Amino acid sequence: MAAISKSLLETYAESDALALADLVKRGEVSPAELVEAAITMIERLNPSLNAVIHRLYDMARAQAATVDKNAPFAGVPYLLKELASSWKGAPLTNS
Repeated sequence: MAAISKSLLETYAESDALALADLVKRGEVSPAELVEAAITMIERLNPSLNAVIHRLYDMARAQAATVDKNAPFAGVPYLLKELASSWKGAPLTNS
């Protein structure tokens, strides 16, 4: 896991998905850096929120390496509610 700068964490926390995607498109930040920022924030906040049950960090890191930087919201990490959907390698609980 790469160390994420305080500056990137602040940018991540203060920006919406459009701004983050623009940073990726302009080459100011990589999808991998955004994934690491998201993971850092999850690890900091989740103990009090209990919002992320299955930490699929390796999946996120692998996906970050394959991002088409011209796609809408390219490189922007997001959380999905596992309900009536499934992903290879992820638990399926429909909850």
